[in-house]
Amino acid sequence: MSALTIIALLVSGVIIANISKSFFPNFPNAFTLIGLGIVMSFIPSLEHFSLEPEYFMLLILAPIMFMDGQEESLLSIKSHFRVIIELSVTLAIFTAILVGLLTNRIEEKWTLPLSIALAAIVVPTDAVAVKSITSNLAMPKGVNKALGLESLFNDATGLVLLDFALTVIPVGSFTWQTSLAGIGKFLIVAGGGVLVGIILSVLIIQIRFQLNMHINNPQTTTIPINIMTPFVIFLVAEHMGFSGILAVVAAGIVHNWEGNRMRLAATEVRIVTQNIWETLTSILNEVVFLILGISLPSVWQDMQNLGWENDWKLFALSLAIYTTMVVVRYLWVRLENSEHMVAFFGKDRSSEVNFNAKVFGISGVHGTVTLAMAFSLPTKINGETFIYRTDLIIIASMVILISMVMASVILPKMLPVSEQSYTEEELDNAREQMVDFATLKVQQNIPDRAVRESLVSELFSQKMSNQRIDEAEQSKAFPVEAQKVADFISDFLITDAIVDRYSPLVITRYGQMIERSPLSANWHEHPLQHFYRRLQHSYRRFLLKLGLRRFLHGHRGDRLKKQFENNPTYKEKYQQFKDFHEALLALNQDVMKAADQFLNEELQDRLDNNNVNNTDIYMARRSMDQLFQYVERKNHSQVVKIPNNIFVQVFQYEYDYVQDAYQHKAIKSGVANTLFNEISQAQSLQMMQSHDDELMVEEKAP
Repeated sequence: MSALTIIALLVSGVIIANISKSFFPNFPNAFTLIGLGIVMSFIPSLEHFSLEPEYFMLLILAPIMFMDGQEESLLSIKSHFRVIIELSVTLAIFTAILVGLLTNRIEEKWTLPLSIALAAIVVPTDAVAVKSITSNLAMPKGVNKALGLESLFNDATGLVLLDFALTVIPVGSFTWQTSLAGIGKFLIVAGGGVLVGIILSVLIIQIRFQLNMHINNPQTTTIPINIMTPFVIFLVAEHMGFSGILAVVAAGIVHNWEGNRMRLAATEVRIVTQNIWETLTSILNEVVFLILGISLPSVWQDMQNLGWENDWKLFALSLAIYTTMVVVRYLWVRLENSEHMVAFFGKDRSSEVNFNAKVFGISGVHGTVTLAMAFSLPTKINGETFIYRTDLIIIASMVILISMVMASVILPKMLPVSEQSYTEEELDNAREQMVDFATLKVQQNIPDRAVRESLVSELFSQKMSNQRIDEAEQSKAFPVEAQKVADFISDFLITDAIVDRYSPLVITRYGQMIERSPLSANWHEHPLQHFYRRLQHSYRRFLLKLGLRRFLHGHRGDRLKKQFENNPTYKEKYQQFKDFHEALLALNQDVMKAADQFLNEELQDRLDNNNVNNTDIYMARRSMDQLFQYVERKNHSQVVKIPNNIFVQVFQYEYDYVQDAYQHKAIKSGVANTLFNEISQAQSLQMMQSHDDELMVEEKAP
């Protein structure tokens, strides 16, 4: 089984899970991914899949922890340093000792170092799993912040404890010498990892800074360096015998500090890098649960081999371990009376701190780091088979599932459903009105109609890409609006100004063209007939593009040309045809101006009445343009070059609408911030695209 096959299957699983999320929005995404992983385990390529801890730590956990570190500012780390140490180190070690003593008491055959090894495996919590379970719940802000700070370093604490316990297992018991050696090793491994992360991050940042200052196209170099940073730092730290996880967390914190210090420098590189990392970590967080699901069938097979009697004993032990960890977490917060914990959990002996302590205890969910540590257990210790390895893996898997199920059942009963500052409908409506406002401004201020209509089409695509269109409703609304436009043009053709200026033949011919356009009711009543005409027209236009006019007409064109040269009658007929065609084009220009004004007034009227369902107007405008192009016999696929300064002007129209609507309290602050962000991203993308186009032009220039 190749690595490429595994990657393709994992990415496919993430895509399927995200598609299914829209059908089950209230179901925790973590369980969806785990269930899908179990199903995928039956695929032949994944049937014998085994979790390789080294690759998991390097390729998945390292970049995730790097981004988690970047979410915490250096100022926040300094101000909450005591809380971080207390939750991710002190609490983790204290919990591991209690769990180890409990396990040693229940499983009399197990030595204390073996019990501590199991405790070290199950201690690390998974903040990503908690976020998946509580995505639609109003988690207390202090508790949520504490869980994030706890997850920064407790993975590394568990890993160091496990390494320490494995070295003592052959001895069979802890001694003062081994304990002191373990504490010393813990401090060296943890401190060394943090130091390596800081030093390498500063060095890498300086390299990127110099590249940004001295090379012409820095993004092609600095962005790959940024992507490689967590992998390089993890490998270097592990090679030196330090904690790679702590190294990448420290690196993330340093990069957060560097990003805040140089917020206005190299903005293009920063935007692209941030988007890449957000997408990458989102995929990796989902791959984590997918891998968990794929690994569970092998655990189930081990359980079957042990027999049901042993399985029930292991389940009882797992439940006792989970209960102990929840109680310890609850009492730790409930009995803690230091001032630095008040900001997270509330005042001592209050109902608030009691409630937050319960939430904190239940939120101690365990995930794939625990499973990866379990699978990292050696098969042999001191040359002898490690007979308890399977038991530890089964218990770790059970603790993971119990913690996730209990959190999914209890937390929704404890916490209210989160109330968003705005609804998706409010955002869609505000976006609709913003685009409609910009459309009207474009129609009023851009003189070139080709550029104007191309911009309107761009704006319409912005609306369509973010809105859930009711296709059934639009299929009813569009023919009505199209017929209104057709009726307006028909009435316009019989006005005095048109009748006095154009011949009845020209007006009649134009009316016939309307009947053959998408504005006609017949177009919708007989779609197949018009589809055939459109296909035939596209075929003829394609041949003309290739210069194959002779293929269409044979030698008829040559014969007509000779007749035209030798017969004055043909000259007169040709002049009549030419005059007729020029009159038809002039009439088309008059209709364009009048129809544009008609649709603009209707769109303005709808905006004045806060009507946001205006997609039918855009669709009618597109059909109207097809009529105009048909009259002018233009190529429908004609590309219009829009100057960059006009795009900037359009973005300013959108900014103006959002700012004015927010000032008049027509939209909420959350909606305004989201729209400002969308406009900013679109503007940045346009600037980058414009820059790339200019470079291509310069390269092609002689």
